[in-house]
Amino acid sequence: MKIVINALQYKQNSSGIGVMIRELFGAYSRTGNRQCQVYMPKDAPEIALGQAGEEVRLSFAYAQSLRRMFFQSMLLGRHCENAVLLTTDSKIPFILPKSCVVLPVITDLAVYRLRETYKLSRVLWWRLQYRYLCRRANRFLAISEFTKREMVELLDIPADKIEVVPCACGRHFQPVLDKEELAAVRRKYDLPERFVLFVGNFNPRKNLERLMRAFDLLKEERALPQCLVIAGEQGWKFDKARALSGIKNQTEIHFCGFVADGDMPALYSAADLFVFPTLYEGFGIPVLEAQSCGAPVLTSDCSSLPEVGGAGAVYVDSLSVQSIAGGMRQILEDKQLAEKLVELGYENVRRFSWKKSAERLNEIIEREIAKKESV
Repeated sequence: MKIVINALQYKQNSSGIGVMIRELFGAYSRTGNRQCQVYMPKDAPEIALGQAGEEVRLSFAYAQSLRRMFFQSMLLGRHCENAVLLTTDSKIPFILPKSCVVLPVITDLAVYRLRETYKLSRVLWWRLQYRYLCRRANRFLAISEFTKREMVELLDIPADKIEVVPCACGRHFQPVLDKEELAAVRRKYDLPERFVLFVGNFNPRKNLERLMRAFDLLKEERALPQCLVIAGEQGWKFDKARALSGIKNQTEIHFCGFVADGDMPALYSAADLFVFPTLYEGFGIPVLEAQSCGAPVLTSDCSSLPEVGGAGAVYVDSLSVQSIAGGMRQILEDKQLAEKLVELGYENVRRFSWKKSAERLNEIIEREIAKKESV
């Protein structure tokens, strides 16, 4: 059987799901020997595939969402005869041959937990897809133990039908010590000399408004030299002007926009602290990226984040401005704690590897193919 990979969510400036598609599915194609066909928009970046991997670039761009959704829902199944279909979340064709083995990788179920942060049309469409997926999938993959528990509770999937294949971070995420490289990144993104860093798309579950209020509160209470740097692309339902209203230290908050992947290690390395107090994460790759680059980490005590951050982070109540501010103050004013978090972060990151996850994925796929062929 061949492997068909649905990479229609992969785009330029990818984060989250796009990073997982590139890293996990790319590593899988280099691990196994089976023919892999990777279906992607025509403007998607390249994925480093193995010798048996083939990019199938379609006639539409990522931004042509109606054409992308139509192909994914109605036409992709034509290419799945005698194949294993690897797809993300509920992104599954409604018409599939019986010979197709469906293995979805579920990243999170925020559409159920935080439905108010999405458009109603998306909630209804994704839930319809999940209903079909739960009937059609042969086995389910989750990117964390947390997501597995969510699948059992919210989708009523038996735990023994779910395998955990965790995310990781790229090998290029290493501490940057070269002063010239750090200075070049500071100039490129107009960064202050000392700063607290957040990385992520600006959507409601990233909790940016509370983070900014917590930073403002901390600046009012303490004469700290750090600014707040927010790196990422504009997301849905985020109004920058509204978020900044009432913030007394607006000039100390810098939005530097999207940061190229090659510049990320230097950005993490230059930060005095990485803050990631989000409301809900299926995994939380930026936590591992920051730890890999030697940044002390503060994150939320909810969802998958304690599972991912391990002992190498300080955890706060993401719904409390005071808790977020107190956690930042604790790390920024205690040099020994910050140094300890860095060391524990290095240890924690070693638990995760795209190569190990790809090998795990390969084992699962081969087992499912063996079951199919034995029938």
